[in-house]
Amino acid sequence: MGTWSEKIKDNDTTLDIYSAFFDRYNSGEKPDLISKSIKVEYADYFNDSDDRNNALIGLALAQWETKSLEPDLHKEISDLVKSGKDLIIWKNLGANEKSLKKRKTELDKFLNQISLEKNKAKRRIRPKIEFSTNVLVKAVAPDNKKELVIQEEFGNGKYIHTSGIMTWFSGGGAGIIYHNKLGGKVIANWSDSQTVEIIHEIGLNFTKKETKSYYCGDEVMIKYKEK
Repeated sequence: MGTWSEKIKDNDTTLDIYSAFFDRYNSGEKPDLISKSIKVEYADYFNDSDDRNNALIGLALAQWETKSLEPDLHKEISDLVKSGKDLIIWKNLGANEKSLKKRKTELDKFLNQISLEKNKAKRRIRPKIEFSTNVLVKAVAPDNKKELVIQEEFGNGKYIHTSGIMTWFSGGGAGIIYHNKLGGKVIANWSDSQTVEIIHEIGLNFTKKETKSYYCGDEVMIKYKEK
C-alpha cells in the first residue's frame, strides 16, 4: 500500500501514476496516448490486488484534471467506492475503524469530484530545464579581441552536446564546432591572432566543423588535427 494515509493523493502508488501522467502531459503529449502508455508501463500496479485501486484512482484523477476521463474508468471507480471493495482491502491490510471511516469519506468526495466534468483542462506547465556547462577549453587570442570556448552542455544533468563558440569581446560570435560525444578530448591553441588549431581525439565525429569565423573584418582561420 505504500504510504498509509486516507487522503487520495497521499498514497505512493496513486502519486506515482498521477505524477508519471503529468510528467508527459507537461511535455505536450496527448492525454489518451499517455493513459494507454501508463497502463502498460505500470502494469504491475494495475495487476496487483493491493495496488490496483490506488493506481486506478491516480489515473482517474489525472484524466479528470485533463478533461479526458474514460467512461469505463469512471464506472470502475464508482464500483470500487460504492461496493466498498477498496475498504475491504484496507481492512485486510490492517486499517482500524477510524481509518476506514476517514477513507470512505475521502473516496466519496473523490467520486463526487470526478462525476462533475471539469470546466477547463489543467494548464500544461512547461518543465523547468536547468542548464549547466563543463568548460573544456577557454583560449583567448593573442590580440585579446576574441576567444574560443569549447564546453560540454547539459540540461537537467543530461548531456546535450559539446559546442565550440568563437566570441569577439566587442559583441559578435558564432558556433564553429559541435559533436555529441561526452568526454570527447579536444584542446585548442592559437598560432597567431588569425589562426587557431583545434586538436581532437582520433575519430571524433563533428556535426558542425567550420574552417573560418568572421566578425567586423576580423577573420579567423580554423585548422583541425587528430591526435
